[in-house]
Amino acid sequence: YSSAPFGGMLFAAGFAFALAPEPHLGSSRRAVLSSSAALAAAAISPVAPAFAQYGALEDKAQSYDAAVKNTDGDPALYMPYAKVVSKGSTSAKVMVSLPSPGPLSNNDYIDLIWLKTAQFDKQENAGGTNKDRVFPGLIAAAGEFKPNGSPVKGAATASASKSEPVFTARVKTGLTVYPVVHSAAGYVWEGAPITL
Repeated sequence: YSSAPFGGMLFAAGFAFALAPEPHLGSSRRAVLSSSAALAAAAISPVAPAFAQYGALEDKAQSYDAAVKNTDGDPALYMPYAKVVSKGSTSAKVMVSLPSPGPLSNNDYIDLIWLKTAQFDKQENAGGTNKDRVFPGLIAAAGEFKPNGSPVKGAATASASKSEPVFTARVKTGLTVYPVVHSAAGYVWEGAPITL
């Protein structure tokens, strides 16, 4: 009993398959297969978008922040303003509000509010001395809102009434931040900076 003839047949079959001509695919079928392969590779790719550096919400704010600001809509309705609610030695609680009446009176609503930095941030370098590193326009905090003005994250509300959203966040003291909003209509408005 010997396996040589069987092994020889496998080798011959494999060699014949390797020499067989490629099946003819029409140009449209070849394009579909190529596109499908590229789409499948992109879908499983772990590479994040170019602006990805925080978390999903802050990345969304960073992408909106690249838009032209303070051009669409009425500033009397859309201009956000920020104020310090409380201040500690390392952080301050900042509240961002909108005018009243605001975007809701224009059949629009604010879906995202964020605070972005406007200056250098002092960081400790490896040598133990403070060195300025530039972080202009980075997102310090962000909040997402439903059409009725309530936060997306948080307790569910049974109220059907609508109100302009109010966003509060703790931000590192010593920074200057700008309040910025994005509306469902695509308007981006940036308010006056405050120093914490």
